[in-house]
Amino acid sequence: MLRHLIVVFFLFPFSNWSQELTITVEKLDERTLTADQYWGFDGLGNYFYSTNTIVYKDNGTSKIQYQNLPLGPVKSVDLTNPLRPVVFYEQFNTVVILDNYLNEIQTINFSNTTPPLVVNAVGMSNQNRLWVYDSLQQQIGLFSLTTNTFTPIGNPMQGIWLYAQFSFNTLQWIDAKNHWKSVSIYGQIADYGVVPKGLVQFIEGKNFFYIEADQLYYKSFETNKTYKVEIVEKSIKKIYCKEQILSIFTDKGITNYKITLP
Repeated sequence: MLRHLIVVFFLFPFSNWSQELTITVEKLDERTLTADQYWGFDGLGNYFYSTNTIVYKDNGTSKIQYQNLPLGPVKSVDLTNPLRPVVFYEQFNTVVILDNYLNEIQTINFSNTTPPLVVNAVGMSNQNRLWVYDSLQQQIGLFSLTTNTFTPIGNPMQGIWLYAQFSFNTLQWIDAKNHWKSVSIYGQIADYGVVPKGLVQFIEGKNFFYIEADQLYYKSFETNKTYKVEIVEKSIKKIYCKEQILSIFTDKGITNYKITLP
């Protein structure tokens, strides 16, 4: 078991960062959409969203859906690999792996694993494994979809998680004290300090978007700069940024912008 520990402390508050700059965006399109949650898009123009118990994959001209009524409402859909969406049903401690057509590939009830797990965050990792946070033991680990075994990584992480985001090699999260932390598949753990409460997405390179007073901002940890993103949308429910496309989800639908990040 890998238990290497690297801790990085960021010792001054984000409010002391340098003068605000701006990022200009170019509007691409917009789409009316009624949904409870918006999970993001893939490189082929498909949007993933959910309403209560139904997950949709929609490209504007055709739409497919997945529903598993016995498992209740959808807690999250992870699109680390959009060809294999990971659908999490927290009420029943169960995750379902889907294929590109939203057919079931595998279902795992973590209450029936050995040892049993109580999961409140789960997403795709590499080598046919899942990132899992077991709130019972307060332990991060990798769950093998081949052997149905859980391998802990690092030391226990106490506390409730407010937000989690996954990639193949890294799990990042915000704890109850708004500390931004990460762990790699090799067990390297970092604490980057306190972030704004309105954080909505991490971006590669230790950067992130957050919302404050109905305004979207982009912060760079590495350059110590803050940027105001020049969009008109208010009451933002979700943003998803990937491959220079910024997707804004509100009660009215989705608006997409071309964005060049500094």
